[in-house]
Amino acid sequence: AKKIDNQNISVNLGKLSNNWKDIPLAQEIDTLDIPINIDGFSSGVAVNIGNPHIVFIGNNIDSVNLSYIGPNIENNKLFPKKTNVEIIEILNESKIRMRVWERGVGITQACGSGACAAVYAGKLKKLLKDDVEVELERGSLFISIKNNNAIMTGPAEISFRGKIEI
Repeated sequence: AKKIDNQNISVNLGKLSNNWKDIPLAQEIDTLDIPINIDGFSSGVAVNIGNPHIVFIGNNIDSVNLSYIGPNIENNKLFPKKTNVEIIEILNESKIRMRVWERGVGITQACGSGACAAVYAGKLKKLLKDDVEVELERGSLFISIKNNNAIMTGPAEISFRGKIEI
């Protein structure tokens, strides 16, 4: 992690891939056109950034019942290791809104790897630039895709303090 100023840090979250074996998928299919349907959204784009993701692009992410579709897609037979699910709304080629269903967790307010996967998916579909602001429930993350690596910049906040006796 590289410190930028008092509030933001940048982290390289690693290599992105949309190779079906890397994701992994149960069979070889077009990772830019995964045949899973959400009303009003594109077919899915499958991506791996150290963990599996599927990204759907549409117009009204707030209308999607993510707690219903999330677990169904996470556990789809196409994903032998299950998958994270992102639904995104493209505001312009440098800004998106995103909601996420995290594998094994449920709806979360933010997901760094998901934001990176979403921007990469939009880039693969030629809808987004290399540098994109991802608007989430509680603020924005800034994602840069360089040589199939994802650099994430965002606020660093203390979420927990504790003491442990050994």
